[in-house]
Amino acid sequence: MQQHLAKLSRYHRWATEKLFESVSLLTEEQYRQPTDLFFGSVHGTLNHLLLVDQLWYARLEGVPYTVNNLGHEIEQDAKALETALLGQCDNWFKTCAALTERRLTQDIAFRNLSDEPCKLNTGDLLIHVFNHGTHHRGQISAALVAFGVPVPEMDYYYFVRR
Repeated sequence: MQQHLAKLSRYHRWATEKLFESVSLLTEEQYRQPTDLFFGSVHGTLNHLLLVDQLWYARLEGVPYTVNNLGHEIEQDAKALETALLGQCDNWFKTCAALTERRLTQDIAFRNLSDEPCKLNTGDLLIHVFNHGTHHRGQISAALVAFGVPVPEMDYYYFVRR
């Protein structure tokens, strides 16, 4: 499981890099334009990805992370957002590379945004993070298609074939 999660963390970084190759082709107006995405725009969805990655990372590390809603803007600047999101991908890789089997099965206790107590084991938390990234990269891909921007192949299959 540790090796699988380490590989998924590398995929998470790779797919995010590929996505940004296409996002960089958007005009500033397209990048911020309201679309049918749940978080409003390509920028809003990328910002959400960063926020949630940081939130889950803080929970995993047992450090506080105060946020009131999942759409809270962390980074306004597009390039800074890209740098921060890729940096968070690197944090996931370092974490996954150092995991022990014992740590994978340990529960993480936290409070959700409704302040309810929750717990999730480390392995499931990491699988959720990487699946969540795939979900929103797919949404952004649909917006890119609507803008006429070419979308890279980001399926896991292409990652393992390279």
